[in-house]
Amino acid sequence: MSSEQKPQPQPKPKPKPTKKEKSSWEGVEGFAKWLGQYCWIFVLIEGVLFIIWGIVGLAWLAAAEAAVQEVPGAAAAVAYDIALARLTYTLWIIGGILGIIFAVALVKPRFSNKWADKDYDYLLNDVVKIGSLRIPLFLIIGIVLEILMSWWGGLIIIIPLLLLIFMGPKEYKWKE
Repeated sequence: MSSEQKPQPQPKPKPKPTKKEKSSWEGVEGFAKWLGQYCWIFVLIEGVLFIIWGIVGLAWLAAAEAAVQEVPGAAAAVAYDIALARLTYTLWIIGGILGIIFAVALVKPRFSNKWADKDYDYLLNDVVKIGSLRIPLFLIIGIVLEILMSWWGGLIIIIPLLLLIFMGPKEYKWKE
């Protein structure tokens, strides 16, 4: 026997199974598709609610204004508040009407149906061009509804679109 023994080869460690990294889009695609596909229904419901709230608000305002007229000097003190409330309720009615029109005429055929078909190319290329800047049409529609429906009416359109733009399977090009 020799005093030198050859070292026994160490068994190779088994490679750890690696988890397949899910892309950001794969994690949110189901939610974005569902929200995009059914957002037209939510916008339609929001439109009806805003019309109802606007009408109820204007009726309440008329009753409040009549009550204020009974108190001497009170009408002048609250004239600004009444005018602002009247504007708000009127904008709610206008926003509700636009919401219903947008939901049926634009959102369902040009947005929700494309989400249902996973036609991401169409959604990313349905844009308004201002010079070399490409702004998604439904981002503009969502912002208009946000303004007219008290800052939450168009959110249902904006969320899936922003997920597609910033996390989607294809890179969005803001400039032509």
